[in-house]
Amino acid sequence: MYILINLSTKDILKLSLFDDKKYNEKSYLGQNRELLICIEKILKTNKTTLKTLTGLIVVVGHGGFTSTRIAVVTANTLAYTLKIPVIAINNPNPNFEELTILIPKIKKQPIGCYISASYSGEANIGKKTCKAELN
Repeated sequence: MYILINLSTKDILKLSLFDDKKYNEKSYLGQNRELLICIEKILKTNKTTLKTLTGLIVVVGHGGFTSTRIAVVTANTLAYTLKIPVIAINNPNPNFEELTILIPKIKKQPIGCYISASYSGEANIGKKTCKAELN
């Protein structure tokens, strides 16, 4: 089984659990900090566990800075601990056919090769300050 992590829409955690024959997509209302809880829910709903995962996909380049960071860090951490491959995609709404086409790419990805986040814009951390003009 593979899992797609998509936090590209504010306050929606979208997860897809799939293989070459089955596909289950679930969207959860909530904040990105609830990602691990939502992963546990989709696995439990599908009567499976983390140990059955054979690869991960993460949507990058869309959504907020913090959401993207959380998705990437979570995926890299799961990939590391489960010793499975992880890849990033830029498509925020892949369908089942597009995901199954990615399965060979996931299988070719070396274990221990992790992804980096790409962002849709600059980070907006704190207020920007203006320097006073000197006379």
